[in-house]
Amino acid sequence: MIRELVLLGGVAYIIIALVQGMQNQAVQTDAVLFAGVLVVLSLIHYVRSEERLKKVEVMGLWLAIALFAGYALLRAGGLL
Repeated sequence: MIRELVLLGGVAYIIIALVQGMQNQAVQTDAVLFAGVLVVLSLIHYVRSEERLKKVEVMGLWLAIALFAGYALLRAGGLL
C-alpha cells in the first residue's frame, strides 16, 4: 500500500512539474530534471532485495546531508 501511495504521489508531482515547465519556459529544464529525479525516487521502493533497498536509502540520506552541508558552507562563505 505504501509503495503504491509513494508512486501515486510521485506521479502527481511529475504532472505538476511538467505542467509548470510547459507554462513557464524559464523553468522548463528544471521541471524536466525534477520529473526525472521523481521517477527514480518513486521507483526505488519497488526494489525486491531488502538489503539493496536499505543501501540505496542510506546513500540517499547521506547524499541529502552532504548537499545540505555544502549549501550551508556556500551560504556561510557568501557564495550564495
